[in-house]
Amino acid sequence: MRSSTRALLCMCAAATSVLGGAGALGFHGAVAAAEQTADKSRAVTTEDGWELRITKSAENVDRAPNLANTPLSREAFVSLSAGADIGGDGRVAVDSGSLQLGYQVGCQVDVSSGVTMSLGVTMGPSVGISTSGVNVGVGAQVVPSMSMTAKPGSIVSLPFGTKALAGPRGSITTEQVQIKVDGCLGAVSLRSFAIVSMSTATADNSISVYGDPVWL
Repeated sequence: MRSSTRALLCMCAAATSVLGGAGALGFHGAVAAAEQTADKSRAVTTEDGWELRITKSAENVDRAPNLANTPLSREAFVSLSAGADIGGDGRVAVDSGSLQLGYQVGCQVDVSSGVTMSLGVTMGPSVGISTSGVNVGVGAQVVPSMSMTAKPGSIVSLPFGTKALAGPRGSITTEQVQIKVDGCLGAVSLRSFAIVSMSTATADNSISVYGDPVWL
């Protein structure tokens, strides 16, 4: 009887140690919560006299408990807007411009054995990052499917869309885009980005702005 009791206590202690390790890695249970982040804006004056501005605004991250109720998955629904402006009195005509927005996603530790996805990004050999519900409006180019690799602890960029600028002002707005990360134990972080680029006969310029990091 004493041997059985000791074995049971050892099993309980081992389970507690594993769960404690998961907490140290950043898993503390999935709690649904919405978070708004601060707007960001940057502007530069190009060598040929144009003022180029990029703005990230209306960002909202609505965390959701994953349906599988597992510490290895994170899910959120995000909304984000980006606007680009070209102003000033440039000396050379603007030939082209483009606007892009999206998220950078980081996973602390890959513990999965592999995932299969039809839409989204594959991060590392088995950590999966997927999106759905992207709708950026007329004139924008959405990346429907792509893949890339990154080691755990690094950052993967997840573009939501790219829009060619047909005038001095352009914007992209996304609402309630689902981001789901599978096979990740520990911290998962998101950071939004927006990039505007322009080209003239004499110069190429681009500027970027980044949101504050958000934890899932």
